[in-house]
Amino acid sequence: MKPGKFRGKKLVILDCDGVLVRSERANVAYYNHILSRFGLSEVSEGETEKIRLFHTLSTPQVIDVFFPGEIKEAVRAYSDSLDYGLFADMVEAEPGWAETLSLLSESHSFCVATNRGKSAAALIERAGLLCFMKKIFTVRDVKNPKPAPDILNLALSHFGVSRSEALYVGDSVLDERAAKGAGIDFIGFRYNSEYFVSEPSGLAVMLK
Repeated sequence: MKPGKFRGKKLVILDCDGVLVRSERANVAYYNHILSRFGLSEVSEGETEKIRLFHTLSTPQVIDVFFPGEIKEAVRAYSDSLDYGLFADMVEAEPGWAETLSLLSESHSFCVATNRGKSAAALIERAGLLCFMKKIFTVRDVKNPKPAPDILNLALSHFGVSRSEALYVGDSVLDERAAKGAGIDFIGFRYNSEYFVSEPSGLAVMLK
């Protein structure tokens, strides 16, 4: 953490899962439900790489990786109809964000850019953070999910800010690659990048 490193930024773009909310348990339960529904083996706690993919990829990407071609369309249709809210009780708000965003809200604009789809706004509202967000961009707003930079480029265009005036806060290599592709600075949240923070309060230190 480097105090004041990103002073002068106007737009802070935040990932959802792994940054604003702790959703790993819910994501595993959600995808295991779908796997079971189609007669496939569920992912166990010890399968860390598969769990990482559940946590970072968009649903279309997960379906491409985990489901055979002949049932992909049926799985897509079922996942579209499945209410993620059934698993929302397993999602926890990341402590400290409300205080940090409140502290920075007069000098910065905040939005979300996530590989999550239609459930994003409800989870952020449930975490008590929706009031701080000017806009929520989801995988449904762009052609290509992260690590493609599409969603970050969309945010820059929407807010009319330059690349030097924005930064992205994420928790995975997909987020870091998306930021690099968009040409904006990146801060890892509990993710070991060049610049990273372990708590939300660290972001305020780097922005002030």
